Amino acid sequence: MAELHVVTALVAKRGEIAGLIEHHKKAIAQLSGDLSHVAATLKLFAPELDLRTLRPKEHRERNRYFRPGECQRMVLDIFRDAASAALSSRQISEALVARKGLDPSPAMIEQMQKNAIAVVRRLERSATLAPAGRNGHGATWKVA
Repeated sequence: MAELHVVTALVAKRGEIAGLIEHHKKAIAQLSGDLSHVAATLKLFAPELDLRTLRPKEHRERNRYFRPGECQRMVLDIFRDAASAALSSRQISEALVARKGLDPSPAMIEQMQKNAIAVVRRLERSATLAPAGRNGHGATWKVA
């Protein structure tokens, strides 16, 4: 037979996950009811409105390190301070960690790198930044 402590831990974990599923099922049922009530009320005020044409609003988790728009402003400041040098996402993330005064642990730098890549791609689409090749840390960008 398997180790008793392993089985006990797995049984506890299964119970925890099953409890979370039940909790979220109840939350979904409550939200579905709320949506039905809002739809019915909306039909009272605008009967000609086709509810199927209304798109759901995307739910986004708030970034706990930056206020809205702050990361993009910091990235642009980093490029301004770099004096037209090409920067990699790793270099940008290290500068973000330093500017925010956060612990420069590998996990923190990796988290900041994800933020930096998202911002750089957004700035690349708006033609503010342009790809500048590669260096030892990967792809680099420069101000367009």
